[in-house]
Amino acid sequence: MNAWRHRILPTAASFALLTGFLATTGLAQTTVRVGHDQPESSTHHQAALQWKALVEQRTGGKLKVQVFPSSQLGSGIQMVEQVQAGAVEVAILPTAWIAPIAPSVQVLDLPFLFPSREVAHRVVDGPAGEAILQPLEKVNIKGVAFWESGFKQFTGSFPIRQPADYKGTKIRTMPAPVIQEQFKAFGAVPTMINFSELYSALQQKVVDGQENPIATIANMRFFEVQKHLTLSDHGFIAYVFMINKPFLEKLPADQREVLLASAREAGKHQRELIRKAEAAHLETFKKAGLEIITLTPEQRSEFQKASRPVYDWYTAKFGTEMLDLIRRSVQAK
Repeated sequence: MNAWRHRILPTAASFALLTGFLATTGLAQTTVRVGHDQPESSTHHQAALQWKALVEQRTGGKLKVQVFPSSQLGSGIQMVEQVQAGAVEVAILPTAWIAPIAPSVQVLDLPFLFPSREVAHRVVDGPAGEAILQPLEKVNIKGVAFWESGFKQFTGSFPIRQPADYKGTKIRTMPAPVIQEQFKAFGAVPTMINFSELYSALQQKVVDGQENPIATIANMRFFEVQKHLTLSDHGFIAYVFMINKPFLEKLPADQREVLLASAREAGKHQRELIRKAEAAHLETFKKAGLEIITLTPEQRSEFQKASRPVYDWYTAKFGTEMLDLIRRSVQAK
């Protein structure tokens, strides 16, 4: 038995020859690791799995994709840094987590920037979206496509109907300064907490509230530890599908194209999934006893007025070029 096993086990030399043969014949397999911050139940994860299937099928298995959901590879900032360093090949994350290394992307986090989902999609899929992603290339990252979480809503341990309701409260934010400025404008105290730690922070009342889209509130079960939801549609959370630029450039041209095209295709699928899921999530919230408040046009206008200092802060710091480009894109037909 031992002699038989000895005959079939490859030596180190034969293994090296086999590896070289696979490489020269184009059969070598490259692993692509992709991380994101959403749970396995999310549309982001479903779409990431679709991307994996498309890539593996279209490359004939030459690229093998491993998907790591729920911040398994680290916090949002850590995953961005890992992609930048090449420690991870791909990440799918909100623009706010990218802001520390590429401030241009946080223009999308300005409140009340888009009047509808359709307009947001048209803008980020066009020249404005390309311009927003371009600076990422300076930090070794290729921004490929925009996925989404939808429009953000307010939740709190207190009802939220006007900006004054926020006065003196502690509200969790992502690290993008523009989001922190938003809550400062409302009179709140912005508190940066990692996404994976937010449920316990709300449960233990480390913070009084947070903002996130309907699907995220459902997937992360924030409705269990918050009593009030305000449907505000005040901000659009765009997720960036990003790839380590040196890794991408080393791949054969056909494999590069598969990665890019499949990311855009899976992103469109993800948008469809999340839109369909929102109505069901609202029913879940109602059954859980969450108070759901819909802003009147007058109340929404008050929040828009209260947000004006955020725009002043942004343009003073970054100028008007990127914001003007988006505004022109929003108004274009």
